[in-house]
Amino acid sequence: MARRVAKLVDVSRPGIVLDAGALLSIEAGRLTDVLAEAHALGLPIRLSGGALAQAWRGGPRSARLAAVLKKGASVIALDSLEGRRVGEFIARRGPSRRAKPDVVDAHTALLTRETRSLVYTSDAEDLASYGVAEKWIRKT
Repeated sequence: MARRVAKLVDVSRPGIVLDAGALLSIEAGRLTDVLAEAHALGLPIRLSGGALAQAWRGGPRSARLAAVLKKGASVIALDSLEGRRVGEFIARRGPSRRAKPDVVDAHTALLTRETRSLVYTSDAEDLASYGVAEKWIRKT
């Protein structure tokens, strides 16, 4: 399955990954400096389709988020193959068996780890539970 990932996401180019909390921060007018710098440096901006679903509400409220998407942020869909990859990742790296896994957090962590990108999140502990090193996590 690693070949499919290479086609889906250019893993050779680190950038930034945004979780749902970061997307909500964007809607609130925060992280503008981070996004501007990423665009100026040509860094890829990636997010899970699940994170987009958690944050998107449409209309004027989502105008800032729509602008980020329009500028070329890559939304990685949770289709059949990607869903299987995330499920296998949860089985290998997920939180303790007593904790209920979060598919969107796992997908965000997987994208972060594979691309060696910084991740902007409101749930640092959740991403760390999926093996994202603290040095890659930026709190929103």
